[in-house]
Order: sequence, then structure tokens, then C-alpha cells
Amino acid sequence: MEQTVAQLILNALAAWGVKNIYGVSGDAILPFMDALGKQEKIKFYSTANEQGAAFMACGEARVTGMPGVCLATEGPGALNLVNGVADACRDDVPMLVITGQVETSKLSTNTKQYIDQQTLFTPITGFTVLLTRPESAVGTIKIALEKAIGDNTPCHVTIPRDIFLSPAHRALIPDLDQGLPPGVSGNIDQAINLIRSYRKPVIITGKAAIPFKDTVFQLARQIGAGIIPAQGARGIYPGTENIILGGLGEAHIPPVLKHADSVLLIGASPYEHKFIPSQSKILQIDTRPQQIAHQLRPVSLTGDVHQILRSLMEGLSNVSPDAGWLEEIKKCHADYVAMIRGEADLAGRPIPIQKAISILNDTIPADAIIAIDSGEFMHWFDRGFIARGQQVIISDHWRCMGGGLLLGLGAQTASPDKKVVILTGDGGFIMTMQELITAVRYSLPVVVIIFNNSMYSLEKHRMEKAGIGAFGVDVKTPDFASFAVSCGVEGIRVEDPETLRDVFHKAVGFDRPVVIDVISGSNKPGFI
Repeated sequence: MEQTVAQLILNALAAWGVKNIYGVSGDAILPFMDALGKQEKIKFYSTANEQGAAFMACGEARVTGMPGVCLATEGPGALNLVNGVADACRDDVPMLVITGQVETSKLSTNTKQYIDQQTLFTPITGFTVLLTRPESAVGTIKIALEKAIGDNTPCHVTIPRDIFLSPAHRALIPDLDQGLPPGVSGNIDQAINLIRSYRKPVIITGKAAIPFKDTVFQLARQIGAGIIPAQGARGIYPGTENIILGGLGEAHIPPVLKHADSVLLIGASPYEHKFIPSQSKILQIDTRPQQIAHQLRPVSLTGDVHQILRSLMEGLSNVSPDAGWLEEIKKCHADYVAMIRGEADLAGRPIPIQKAISILNDTIPADAIIAIDSGEFMHWFDRGFIARGQQVIISDHWRCMGGGLLLGLGAQTASPDKKVVILTGDGGFIMTMQELITAVRYSLPVVVIIFNNSMYSLEKHRMEKAGIGAFGVDVKTPDFASFAVSCGVEGIRVEDPETLRDVFHKAVGFDRPVVIDVISGSNKPGFI
């Protein structure tokens, strides 16, 4: 019996290294679901909602660097993917998005659940196409995957139901083309001369620095720079290294930053830009010209980041760091670590978030993955997290509340041998908490820590700062521990701060999902 297009696509995806697909079944993709069920090379994760599928694929891609794959049916199913796809688009995360569509004979008609998907996905993908010929299936999917990998972007293919069912002529599955590294744009010699003139440099490392973190660290030592890990790279270096200055944001600004005469931005996200002193000279290194922060008027180098860093190190081989500046950096580091460590002894109820973060520093395994949702707690984590080798994943740009749980689940499927810890707020958790069922269904032993203060506290504080009434910021939540138990998850409610350390230690040892509901206070970050 001749294989269908659905079967051929799955064979091709498996040959190209795809291990998982996340999605929800529906009419237009039933032939693809049938093919999925008859093969064993790719595992399908059925989520409670398509938004969960998109974010899980994004979580896998953030951890592995390779495209995560999500799947949805036509109409409402495709629309439910949008939040997760937009998150990937804004943060340069590679994904392959496959959606079903009505039969080709009904395209552009008033038929049930039809929508022009290419118009829908154009703003949030690097490539979107409607497949209308069976013989183009492999070539089209190949182009989408290659662009997703080459441009670090989500790419989308719409496939009508009748195309999935069409006979596929036997064809060889070609290898994916390996893209060549980009060239370098910018004047390397100008950048070298600029760095030579720096006496008090600071490096802010973003996501683009992660693959080359050892080289960046060597460069920092070579020129005598302190390092501030941006939110997208909080776990990039052990926090005990004496040139690490802690996070930068609403809850913490390293004191030496205001004295810096220069800042090297290496793949940093725009979130950190507003905290850079106006007197600092800026050199920005990133993968693409579109990432350059022109409002900072930087000298910029873009393209092959590794080659840029190697060229800078060669040109700066005889630079002598400023001894006085290095002493300032080391003192700032020591003061910062002492402050965070001391917060483990904070007392009082509700539980101070600073205390919880300080204790987490000692209890989260060094090889864990930490997924961060959006909310005020995120700023306290950014301030108080002292990395020991963990990988931190966070939405730099899109900041969709509720995404943390889903990113963490995707990270867990991609890294089954690592502990995944998910930090979220009560407001974010109620948006996607139905996906706890997915964690149970597939035995994903994530640890979910909820900072529960019964409000959208970030919004409350910003409204108060603006002098307007804090309206609509109260959050009515269920008993999260009981909800977790009803889903088949271990649920623990923590009100006594003295039990927090034991609970965290116990939770990371579970081989099943666990939810910890931390009844916490609302502490306004100092720079909001």
C-alpha cells in the first residue's frame, strides 16, 4: 500500500532528527494523527490546549537549540498556537509549526473553521506557506526546517486535510542543508581600539553569549571586566566567580555599574538597556543587525559571534586590566553574595520572596533547568539567584503570563535526566494550570513553585507609582495544593517559613510532578 503524505512527512521529520511533536487532535489533522499512532520514532505529546503545545515545543527548542515541533488543527486550534509561536518569534527560538486546514476545494470560502492562516502567522514567523501539492511536501517541510535552524525563528506550514491523505510517491528523503556561519559586519579594529580605551568595563551577557560563554569569560578576565548576566542568560556562569555582579533590573542594580565607563553588550536583551548609565560607551555584539540597540548609539559588530570574540581577544592580547577597577568588582561581588546568603534568615509571614530565592540557591541541583514565568517574583529571582551551573529559560520579549509551566514541561521532555524547576506566580499559574494533567499523563517529574500573594503585584505597584487606583489586581485562586492532588500531582502548601528549606529539598527528590504553593508576601522591587 502506497504511503500517504502524512506518513512521508513523519518519515522525513524522523530522518531529520525530530524526536517529539506537541499538539491537540482535530478534524483537519486526523490523517496525520493516524500516521503518528502507527509509528514509533517520534513521540506525540497530547496537551490540554494548543497553547500548551506551542510553548512546550518552544521549551524544548530553548534547551536543545534545535526546532521544537507543534501541531494543531484548523481554525481555533491554529489560533490557540499563536501565543507560543509569538514567544518563539520574539526570542529567536527555532520551531516548526504544522497546522491542518480545510480541504483544498473549500479554501477561501465561508466553510466551518476556515481562516487565512498565512495572514495570521506572517507577523510571528520567519516563513509561512500553504502546501497544495502532495509532491511538494518533503521539499516544503525541508525549507521550513532549514530556515527555522538558520534564522532561529519559527516557521509554519499549513496542510489541508486532503493533502495529508493524498498518496505520496516514493522519494528519497534528502539531508538538511547545513548553513554556513554568517560573516562579520562592523569594524573589528575600531572595536579593539575602543576597548583599549576602557578603564572600567562591564560586560552584559545575553542569550547569544551562551554558546561561547568560555570565550566571553576569558575576554572579561583579559580586559578586567565585571559580568552581569542578562535575564536570558542568568545561569551562564557560576555565581561564585568573583567577577559576577548579579542580575540587573527593577530589584537590583550592581553598584559598580554606575561607575563603569563602558559596557559590552553581548547578545543582551532590551530589558537591560534602560539600566545602562548614560555616560557609558557601548559596544554591542550580536548575531543580526536587527538586534542592535540604535538608541544606545553603540559601536556594533554582528554576524559570527565566535569569530568576533576570537578576533577581539587576539587584538587585545597585551591589554593590562585596571587593578583598582578589579578590586571594585571583587568587592561588589562579595557584598552581593553576602547580601543574598543572608536573606535565607529572613523571618515573618507571609514568607518573604527573598528568603525563598535564597534557599532555592542551595536546593536546586547544579545541573537543573529552571523555567521562569512572568510576574513580580521574576525580578526577585533575577536579583537573588546565584547560579551553580543551572540552565535558566525565560521569555525575554513576549513575557506571556502562564508560559513558565509550559516551557518547563517542554524542557523536561527534552532533558528527561535533569530536574526541571518551574517558578511562577499565582496569576500566571491559573492561566495554564490545566497542563498539570499533561505532566501526569506523560510522567514529567517537574517541580512547580508558586509564589502566591493573591494579586497581580507588579501591576498593582506600577499603578500605584503612576498615581492611579490599583483596580483589577486581586487574584482569586483555588487551593493549589488540593488542585494538584486532584490532578494526580503531589501538592504541598507552605505557610511556615521555617519549613521552606525541608520542603524544597524533599520536592527535588521526587520522581513525579510536585506543586509547592508558597504563601508569600508582596515586596515592591526598589526600582519600580
